[in-house]
Amino acid sequence: MDNHLEILLTGQQFKKLYEKKYNQISKKYSLTKIEVEILLFLQNNQCYDTAKDIVELRAFTKSHVSKAIDSLIKSGYVVRKSDEHDRRSAHLKLAPAARFIVEEASELRNSLKNNLYKDISLEEKQVMERVARKIAKNIREALELEE
Repeated sequence: MDNHLEILLTGQQFKKLYEKKYNQISKKYSLTKIEVEILLFLQNNQCYDTAKDIVELRAFTKSHVSKAIDSLIKSGYVVRKSDEHDRRSAHLKLAPAARFIVEEASELRNSLKNNLYKDISLEEKQVMERVARKIAKNIREALELEE
């Protein structure tokens, strides 16, 4: 595999930059990285609002998500509401107290995205996004074959 492609696919450099940036928010609000991720997830995916959704779509472990959600509820950043039709399921909503954290994290994410796309034309970005979707699909299919 091409070295640059492998570096891009493994994401180690991106992960390092991402964690460095988000560490600022984590420290400022005394939150873990996964807690910040869950707040952003709930903000950006309002139709996916259960712990199960977070586990499935973000590929976090159930135990980490459960612990983070309990902490976010205790801190007053997330509210849990029982499902009217299924008592075993609970819906998660951002509490007003989370607004500033989510705004700051969103700004940081946009800044990071702008850094990544610096010197990349709109056409190149569109090609890259199409290719990335195809690669992600191929990875999902390969994982399904392994199960």
